[in-house]
Amino acid sequence: MTHLIERFTELLKKGKYNSATIAAYRNAIFVFYNNFRDYPQNKFTDELISEYILNLSKKTNPQVAAQTGKAIILFFDKIYNRKLNIKATGKIKEEQTIEILSKSELQTLFSSIKNLKHKLLLIMIYNNGLKVNEAINLKVGDIDTENNTIKIDADQPKKSRLLRLSPALNGLIEEYKQKYKPSDVFFPGSGGIGHYSARNIQLVFQKALKEAKIEKAAKLTTLRHSFAVHSLENGISINHLQKILGHSNIQTTSFYATFAKIELQNIRSPYEDLI
Repeated sequence: MTHLIERFTELLKKGKYNSATIAAYRNAIFVFYNNFRDYPQNKFTDELISEYILNLSKKTNPQVAAQTGKAIILFFDKIYNRKLNIKATGKIKEEQTIEILSKSELQTLFSSIKNLKHKLLLIMIYNNGLKVNEAINLKVGDIDTENNTIKIDADQPKKSRLLRLSPALNGLIEEYKQKYKPSDVFFPGSGGIGHYSARNIQLVFQKALKEAKIEKAAKLTTLRHSFAVHSLENGISINHLQKILGHSNIQTTSFYATFAKIELQNIRSPYEDLI
């Protein structure tokens, strides 16, 4: 176990943590593992760790207990690549839920939008599972209708990704380019200056929901969530979806699997390819 704590310490040193925090986190992990000496790693359930932190908060300063919680959560994330479903205070996180729009609801939604720029922007967010800032920061050169690709730039070059652009969008894209004539930013702001506002497109989305008479508590990020779930239902692998969405941790992507409805009769056996 000592070698894992040393590795954790080195990772902290490479990060943004100061020496006092590193020392506190390192000590917290030592105490934690001394409390569960020779306990196998696969036996550390969220409930067990939660109970440990909650009991610690009763015996010591709650701030110290919360710092221990942060150290344990970070340790399991960095060393075991495991996201604990607990807060730093030791409380179990409430189950996450998201709204998903069905394909028929999306068809109605997009059909209700008359403004060409608004329609294309929302469709592209859904079509590629983009984050809002990724969509509004697109440059003209990022969209290649000839090769059906769309380039998503990131702050770190290694996190930039090349996605498939549906050929079904080519006509709409060409119509948009003819009308708005973007020269640099693909979705410029008012008067062709700067970037289109994330706040404005959120308002456009909410208006479209009303026009389409969709009463779900959907947000703009619902388009990205819906893309992820529909992609899984269409048979895409979790690993491929992770790359498309740009997730660094596959557990983040796996969250969508709980919402995907995969019909048993649509699952093919590989044996069927042999006969």
